[in-house]
Amino acid sequence: MNSFKLECEIITPMFLAGSNIREPELRPPSLKGIMRYWWRAVNGNLPLKDLKEQESNIFGASNEQIGKSKFNIRIQPKKLYAHGYNPIPYKRFQFEGFDPGQEISITLTSYHEVGKFEDILKLSLILGGLGRRTRRGFGSLKFSDQEIELENILELINRVGSGQYHIDNNRITLKNKSCFVESYPYLSEVMIGNVYPSWRQLLDKVAKASHKYCNDSLGSAAQCDKQGRQKTDRLSSPLYVSVIKNRNGEYLPIISTLNTVFNKDSTKRANFSVQDKLVQDKFKEMIL
Repeated sequence: MNSFKLECEIITPMFLAGSNIREPELRPPSLKGIMRYWWRAVNGNLPLKDLKEQESNIFGASNEQIGKSKFNIRIQPKKLYAHGYNPIPYKRFQFEGFDPGQEISITLTSYHEVGKFEDILKLSLILGGLGRRTRRGFGSLKFSDQEIELENILELINRVGSGQYHIDNNRITLKNKSCFVESYPYLSEVMIGNVYPSWRQLLDKVAKASHKYCNDSLGSAAQCDKQGRQKTDRLSSPLYVSVIKNRNGEYLPIISTLNTVFNKDSTKRANFSVQDKLVQDKFKEMIL
């Protein structure tokens, strides 16, 4: 059995729960879920059949011939201190979340070589987070040997993916966008912003930007009529704001832009315009 362990610090409030959504709980399936998500995002150049086949070989599938995931995850400690946090400052509700500053360990084990799984895990923790509101900076983790330079993140992306990315104009972008499937939410850009003295100030800026640029291009909930019939599609935000922490204890936003994808028959697809792209850019500029 092969294994590796990551020592991690929670750096922004984490809203992660199990069957009881009111009680915070560390759940390995949630971590596997974000690993699968980011693996897909950097492999959007693969034909759909190959994408599904490779994904199943790593993360498992219901198909009996494929079976379970090639690795297991254990998170310790399972119980941490939690308090109520307001994820949206201009609204009054709170979520119970794990407090920043606490440490957890993530152990990954496999009968296979673990280097590939380690890369996927590290990339997922840099670009994303655990729990609710991760697209707006909550649930971010810092692991012990984390490198936050663009060059290091690029190397990680290209090891997990197929070497399709490079650095251009101080951001990670695609070498050739035409290699990627247009109808797939692939990773198209990664940018790192300026430092903030505290996570509270950074997340406050993210919340203000979300409020100022309230637009379907930043994500929207599905809407239903009075009879409960769905009128509009839900759109997950294609902009993923996560938080990284440097050696000086300062906090930086890292924004990953994914290709904006709508359902085939969505009315939003036809209405998405250059103006919507401009809104996305202004949202990023306000945070970075």
